[in-house]
Amino acid sequence: MTWSAPVYPDLRPGIILAVAMVVATGCATSESPLLNTVESPIVPFGDVFASPDTIRLDSEVVVGTVNFLDVSQEGHLLIADEISKSAHHFSASGKHIQTYLIGTCQPDHTDEHAWLVRFIGGGRVMLVGRDGSVAVMDESGACVATEIRRPVGIEGACAIGDSVLMQPGYIPFFNPEVYAVTRDLEMLDKWRIEKPEFPRLNTLWKGIAGRSMECFADGPYYKYAEWSDALPVFSRDNVAQVDPVFFTKRLRDIARGPDLLAKIDEIHEYPTNLGIMAIDSTTRMIVYTELPAEWRLPDVLLQSGIAVVSNVGAFPARTAVVPFTPIGAANGYIYRKADNEILPDGDFGNQLILRYKFVPPPDANP
Repeated sequence: MTWSAPVYPDLRPGIILAVAMVVATGCATSESPLLNTVESPIVPFGDVFASPDTIRLDSEVVVGTVNFLDVSQEGHLLIADEISKSAHHFSASGKHIQTYLIGTCQPDHTDEHAWLVRFIGGGRVMLVGRDGSVAVMDESGACVATEIRRPVGIEGACAIGDSVLMQPGYIPFFNPEVYAVTRDLEMLDKWRIEKPEFPRLNTLWKGIAGRSMECFADGPYYKYAEWSDALPVFSRDNVAQVDPVFFTKRLRDIARGPDLLAKIDEIHEYPTNLGIMAIDSTTRMIVYTELPAEWRLPDVLLQSGIAVVSNVGAFPARTAVVPFTPIGAANGYIYRKADNEILPDGDFGNQLILRYKFVPPPDANP
């Protein structure tokens, strides 16, 4: 059954810098739409996640890079590999099932790599390229549907039921929106969403590729770089937003001018929202970077902040600082990349994937 929106009375890895546009809008501060915010305690990572399981990816296929990870309801993995310009489908145990290429659907775009890949149900997967190419394929790798979204492209996508929700890339002066299509990419509906407070920041800084939006039981949520949390596209009734102690509110937009390095320095002056992921159908995780020095882990190069929040108020939000950047979440787990596997012959295999099970706080409602 095709999903439809509920009716309400009121309506350095994995990070992208898009530098094609530098615009002259929104230099002043503005009011945040995140009005119902609550502080959350910082807890040790081990208080909310169990020790990891290790997934070894089949060495019969060489995965150059793990740039994006999606997980199906059965625990299967779909991995975007920038080096091979393909997406690899693995079973929950890591056995290789299929490899997909955008060029199968778009013969004129054989050099385009998939940077956002999703299981969309019905035995289909969707690949999105940076040039706006969208390809839907079945389990055999055959093309089912395709289109090119220009000039904006797709910044985030996720599936609910047999509908696919998409968030076009943000362009100043345009009204941002989320729209729904069928698995055959036929348009169903669209909805207006909030504009970012700081247009130039969100033009330059996109966070973790493809993680600007995520789908839950109550619909899609979306984020911008300056927000401490994400907002539901539909009703905000009883949905509180988290405000981690390590997240400092940005005061103004990135300055105008041609100096790109100065703009990058400005971006790094404040914590930023890297993306949103779905631990399960009612639990979201927000990932942050550029934490203030007093909250950073000592002697750890790659680290991030995370907030785990219940969409339905089942437990108070929890935040933690972790020595990695999560690459995916689903079915009660979060995922990260680890070192390459050492094969029996001494050669390097594919990167290992570590999976951590979420442990709800003891005061969580059943």
